[in-house]
Amino acid sequence: MTIESVNVINENMNDNQTSLLSFNETESYNFQSSENIFFNNENSIVLPLNIFNNDSLSALETISKYLKEELNLKYCQIASILNRDDRTIWGAYDCARKKMQSRFFYEGSNFSVPISIFKDRSLSTLEVLTKYLREELNLKYCQIGPLLNRNDRTIWTVYHRAKRKKNKNENFQ
Repeated sequence: MTIESVNVINENMNDNQTSLLSFNETESYNFQSSENIFFNNENSIVLPLNIFNNDSLSALETISKYLKEELNLKYCQIASILNRDDRTIWGAYDCARKKMQSRFFYEGSNFSVPISIFKDRSLSTLEVLTKYLREELNLKYCQIGPLLNRNDRTIWTVYHRAKRKKNKNENFQ
């Protein structure tokens, strides 16, 4: 991310959001809203976990919709942040917009997830999210399930699939 793209993000902020934006050489940036904190102390974008608690959207659709509508980022910026192609982000956002016309309700989220974890392309977005919640936040399957609006058995399956993929990738390297 360049200083120009940081300026674009700053210009695209909603009028009701007060932007505090900083940039350094390691591509770290920080902006906070008067209503919500979008970046954590390590200057990384964080997502409120309760945006994933919806009935209709996949994890990538949820992330794309949140970054596009709530942070007003462009497709190319979202793609760069998520290590994905612009067209993939456009497709995910287009599907999300059709499935869910309303904006996210994310007030009072107890947990947040750094967006940087989604750069790992060896796992699906749901696998990365589940692995993070299980290993980094030490949540149980029965706690993760309701947070993501999924059955705890589904969470168990997704987590173990992610572990298998990681072990397989480590054996090849």
